[in-house]
Order: sequence, then C-alpha cells, then structure tokens
Amino acid sequence: MGIPADDTVQLQAQPQMLRNLVRSGVFLRTTVLIAASVCIAKGDNITTSFFSPFAPTGSVVVPIDLDGVTTPSQGTLAGAGFTITFSPGFPADQGIVQGYSAGEHAVPVAGVTGSDQPDYLSDGYGSPLTTDILQSGNYFSTGLGTITIAFATPQTSLVVLWGSIDTGNQVTLSDGFTVTGTEVQAATAGFVSNGYQGARGSAYVILDSDTSFTTATFTSNVVSFEFAGVAGSSLPFTTPEPSSVLLAGTGIALGFLAARRRRSAKAAARA
Repeated sequence: MGIPADDTVQLQAQPQMLRNLVRSGVFLRTTVLIAASVCIAKGDNITTSFFSPFAPTGSVVVPIDLDGVTTPSQGTLAGAGFTITFSPGFPADQGIVQGYSAGEHAVPVAGVTGSDQPDYLSDGYGSPLTTDILQSGNYFSTGLGTITIAFATPQTSLVVLWGSIDTGNQVTLSDGFTVTGTEVQAATAGFVSNGYQGARGSAYVILDSDTSFTTATFTSNVVSFEFAGVAGSSLPFTTPEPSSVLLAGTGIALGFLAARRRRSAKAAARA
C-alpha cells in the first residue's frame, strides 16, 4: 500500500486510449525512453507501462468483472469465464473493495489529468476513467491474504493494473511464472518509489506465458497488494506503439520497459 500522494491517494486505467494519452499531464512533463525490446524468443516475460494495454485483433479476452459486488467481499465469485476465490480466514476489510481506506487499501491510479490529478478506472479493464474517486470502480486488495483467479480456458497473457507497487507484492501463474513487486519496479521506467500511491506509483503489467496458464494467484507480505483492470487473453496484450502515442507539439512519446524472467524450473532444467 505504502506512501500517500498528497491528500488524494491513488490511480486508474486507460480505455479511450489516445484521448487519455494526450490528457495525461505526467507524460507531457516526462520523457520516457524505450529501454528494452518485448520480442523475446522463449521464456515468460513481463511488460510494464503507464498506459492501458490492448488485445490484438482476433484474441479472446476474458475481463474480470467486479461490477455490482457489494464491498468489501471475500466470497467466491463466478463470472463469465472466471472464478475468484479467497484464502481461508481472509481479512474482513480486504478482498473486493472500493475507494480509499487509510492503512488498508488505496485505489490503483490509471492516469493523470493536468497537474497530478489522478484518474481512476470507473469499472474493470478498458473502462472509462474518472477523476472522482467516489466514482471509481471495485478493485482487489489482498491484505495479507491470497486471491486466486481461475480461468475456464487456458490463457497466454494477463494484464493487471498494479497499484502502489510494493516489493512484497507477488503474482504467480499456474505455469510456474512468478513476478514480484521488486521486478515490476525495476521494469517500470519512471517509477517513483516503493508503495507510492500517486502518479507513477502504479503501472499496467502484462505477464506473457510461453505455454499457457489457467490460474493467477496474488499475495503480499505487506498490507496491501491492490490491483484492478484485470483481464486474460488468448493472444499477448500489447502496449501502444510509440508512433501511435506521440503527443502533438511536444515530441514526447510513450516508452515502456519489458523485462523477461524465465521460470526457475526452466533455468534449473538447463543447468
């Protein structure tokens, strides 16, 4: 959860892509360079970005829909193509939550309007943004518990809006691929600081599997791991190409950093 950003604490996601790219004041002020290629021959990899990824034409996307859930909730939730479960004894103030609660959870930031006015997702993946935190959508918060999302069919790519990134946050896919908050921080060009709840403290993270996975498990050894805008896809999600997000009159383009991490099992097998 971590460090508040002024009085307003949190971030959200991008649906109307180009409109939000232009309105995002943080990128009008900051030049972010491409630091690595996302084209990796084998092995799982992660890609991070401050802009909402999108699925390529022909992909089958499974968005995790939390709309209509009374919060906080720790009950099993079955949706279209997915099931969400919570570990036994899950904290009563965590789970599926909404809004900001001091010391418990902070809304993931998806964008910025003007001079550091956070934008929030109004719902799930690809939903419109809002600057009114009271109108922000439901999201997940682990506390010190474990949240598992099981997909009805195998997925090859997962997107998560990872809120106020803490080193103690962790995602594990059923194919054995594990990503930590430490790795996400290192892979995110322009990231501010551990647990920061303001602009550039959250990021969209794409996890790509070189095989496939059916579950994603979210845990944290600190309160808390907040995440939103979750979706699985049959094809890899992509971030906006730099040429498509040039900000008119500024010469500033979106950059992202991709980081690959092969599963330890694969590395051990080659050793």
